[in-house]
Amino acid sequence: MKSDVKVNLYCSFEELAVLQEQWDDLAASVGSEIFLTYDWCRIWWKYYGRKRNLKVWVFHKGDELVGIVPLFLDNIWLGPVSIRALRIVGSDHTMAQFSLPVVADHMTDVIEKLADPLLKEKWDIMHIGPVAGLCGHYDKLKESLNRVFSGACRISCGENQVQTYFAVADTWGAQLAGLSRNARRNIKRKCKALKDALQDRHGTLTSEFATIQNVDEVFRRFVDMHQKYWNSKGKLGHFGDWPDSFDFHKEMARKQLKYDRLRLMHIKWGQCNLAYEYAYKFGDRYFAFLNSRTDMEEVAAVSVGTTIFAERIKKAVSENVRYVDAMRAKYEYKLRLGGKLFPMRDIYVLQKRMLSRARVYVFRLFSKLLNFCYYKAWFMRIAPRLPLRRRPLWRIWIRSNAFCQ
Repeated sequence: MKSDVKVNLYCSFEELAVLQEQWDDLAASVGSEIFLTYDWCRIWWKYYGRKRNLKVWVFHKGDELVGIVPLFLDNIWLGPVSIRALRIVGSDHTMAQFSLPVVADHMTDVIEKLADPLLKEKWDIMHIGPVAGLCGHYDKLKESLNRVFSGACRISCGENQVQTYFAVADTWGAQLAGLSRNARRNIKRKCKALKDALQDRHGTLTSEFATIQNVDEVFRRFVDMHQKYWNSKGKLGHFGDWPDSFDFHKEMARKQLKYDRLRLMHIKWGQCNLAYEYAYKFGDRYFAFLNSRTDMEEVAAVSVGTTIFAERIKKAVSENVRYVDAMRAKYEYKLRLGGKLFPMRDIYVLQKRMLSRARVYVFRLFSKLLNFCYYKAWFMRIAPRLPLRRRPLWRIWIRSNAFCQ
């Protein structure tokens, strides 16, 4: 039976502005992350879309919006070879993982409608990912891509990263009860140790979110504290590593606060600034990006991080949040606090044309070489030991790294 899903292509966010509310409602209803909402994509494109071609595909069944696939076409040169890559908006330069905002029952129809125009365009490889660990329709997406694209393309999948989620209980007591006895004891002991260390300072522990009135000041103090900590360890910190990240996140924080999605938490003891946590709320999840903590001598020997965790979960409980997405990588301290690891997956759709396959093969060899020589050897090991001014990550490494696999 022929599908009655209709598709339209948009090449600018100005054209898409009229769909903003529907777009975000769709993303929330199907469990997509905040990273594929309209304004997140729009602001990301403002900072990182230069010399890239936007291609946002919008799918309707009658008057109902059933899918949005925000892609961009990137022509990436690396050494003597270039590839034309289709990628998800927001998939590089910032920490993000995705579940496509597509109604699961219409996934196959959406992929079929997407394939018709895409296969008429010139590209070598399409990267869909990284797909979030809690993506509920990953198998359906992979199955649909295999069914629709397998004749003209080769599909491959990878699991090269992990992310951590915390399931949130109905109360803080229930959250603790779900942990091992040793973990419960450690959390209580470390939170008490922090209070004991600050007992000579008048005040109590408080935590509050940034508001419209103070968001710029709170964001600046959070960044200053974050950078100071990492600079003391000879590293650049997030806002030094990633190009334009300060301006990107500052603008994003302001915009998302207007929709009551920003959760920039300020933790204090009286008038002492103890810590900050930079996060967002969308749907039934928190997305916890970064935190920072004080370097006061009184708390140097105690765990401020455990208190940050406790305050975050207590806030999540009060807002009926079901999961905290603690972002990428494996950290033992997160697992001890009850975090669970899920694989982040990548799907690659490679054209079967001989020239495309050859370009991608050579490009991947050069990207692996760049990753080893520049990132692993120079950026991570050699540069921090030299008395040189550190610089942000190379953009060419950021753009090409997803194709190392």
